[in-house]
Amino acid sequence: MKKIALFVEGQTEQLFAIELLKQIFDRRKIAIENTQFAGKIGARKITIIQSTKTTKKTAYYFRIYDCRGGGDNSTVKSDVVDQLASLGREGFSSVIGIRDVYPLTDIALLRKMLRYGIPETNIPINIVLAVREIEAWFIAEETHYEKLSPLLSVRVANAVTGIDLRKDSTEDLPHPAKILHEIYHRAELAYHKRKRHVERTVKALDYENLYLNVRKRNNSLNELLNCLDDLIG
Repeated sequence: MKKIALFVEGQTEQLFAIELLKQIFDRRKIAIENTQFAGKIGARKITIIQSTKTTKKTAYYFRIYDCRGGGDNSTVKSDVVDQLASLGREGFSSVIGIRDVYPLTDIALLRKMLRYGIPETNIPINIVLAVREIEAWFIAEETHYEKLSPLLSVRVANAVTGIDLRKDSTEDLPHPAKILHEIYHRAELAYHKRKRHVERTVKALDYENLYLNVRKRNNSLNELLNCLDDLIG
């Protein structure tokens, strides 16, 4: 059984990761434990939110840590570093982090900062930047709009974003969460990173389309999916 730790910036990323894992991996062969950090750096407490039991058929065990902080306050990297030793003792074989770029603007500098100070370890560590927010991936999945409302479509989304979602990358959109709200607002719907809003969106996404097509237009999504692809086999 492979044990993989995912460190995500917040609730939005955690809810998306749960659904993504269920769609990519055989549901009979995965177990997912959702946890949440609390407290200041150096004195972080971990609470188990939900957990599924492993069985003889379980091939992949995922522990998803909600680091509960975004932007300048993101603790994804520091939480990864702090947990490395214990993850090694527990037999984890891979660590993946997911964090937004927004409101920061210098992506190259942020990538450099994320690499600096991570100790050498036998556990592969990949911290993926959702450029510029994970909502850019949601916007890019062009088929989900009509599932939410007959007033929504890829044409409506194109008009709001000013790009063709079927051809162009969404990584240059400055504030994807705000733009996703603007798109939904055309049908008098809202998106405010609340749990019910996020769950509505992640349930509507076509994960086959994300996996086969959207990744070709969005490099950061492709980076995450490549990390997950490497686990299979």
